[in-house]
Amino acid sequence: MAIVGLVVVAAVLTTRPADDSEPVQSPERGQLFAPDSVWNAPLPDDAELDATSEVVVRELARQAAAGATLNVGSYSTPVYTVPADQPTVRVRDADDGFMEQPGPLAWGDVPLPPDAESADGEDRHLVVWQPSTDTMWEFWDLRRTPEGPSARHGARINGVSTHPGVLPAPYGATATGLPVIAGTILADDVARGRIDHALALAIPEPRREWLTAPATRTDGWSTRPETPIEGSRFRLDPALDIDALGLHPFVAMLAHAAQDHGLILRDKAGGVVLFGEDPRGLGGKDPFAAALQGADPSALMRSFPWDRLQLLKTEPVCCWTR
Repeated sequence: MAIVGLVVVAAVLTTRPADDSEPVQSPERGQLFAPDSVWNAPLPDDAELDATSEVVVRELARQAAAGATLNVGSYSTPVYTVPADQPTVRVRDADDGFMEQPGPLAWGDVPLPPDAESADGEDRHLVVWQPSTDTMWEFWDLRRTPEGPSARHGARINGVSTHPGVLPAPYGATATGLPVIAGTILADDVARGRIDHALALAIPEPRREWLTAPATRTDGWSTRPETPIEGSRFRLDPALDIDALGLHPFVAMLAHAAQDHGLILRDKAGGVVLFGEDPRGLGGKDPFAAALQGADPSALMRSFPWDRLQLLKTEPVCCWTR
């Protein structure tokens, strides 16, 4: 369930829709996950650092220098916000039938719009969010088939607004059990010019077998001890004066989020990646076009102060095997 390739999305991000002069906002959907969850709780300035922070951050910065970008048009996730009366369908588990079995996290009847499309890329993620029932469905490898929609894995998340934002193995659409939309930069974030939650991070070389909370599993492969383990939480040094760095406004917004709420290593990717909401769930209107002001997303992400991150205290767990 890992993200298998780095996709540079400049072509998607650098063209502002001709009929949009205002920031794109999503339908009203409320807060995603509990206020005190790892995704939404602000970090204290005195949060304890890990003893390996300097070494691990140096390695993360090395990976970012080799290639970093923002995934929006591919290898991200569209969110389809649906009303209470959205007709439901059955989504077939094309892998092992597990998600069709009874259970609190199984899909059940899904209010999937008939025109909903998954993201481009091999992961083909998609999220359905129904605020009226406070329920979210997430899918990995969702496809349209002659027999109806199918996906290879995912979860139904009940009580999203009070949910911790962590899924037990083997549920979920990501390789770590962290909800696929958690930590994604949403259209609402861009519209308000502020991100009030942690950011999901993916890197090309996560550590093999080891993980730390909030991850519940891992697809890491590197055997080098300095590589970050999935579930790790980073934050920008709270003493760093972000506004004095002369960053592009969009990068500065990311940096403030990383300083206040942190970044959580969620997955493996072809490069160091942050995630923006896929425009498909917003009627194709790109919320990032105006915010990026025509800049190349890879160039912007290289300007992020990766070397000023800090690794927060971790409790590594070994050994996860798939």
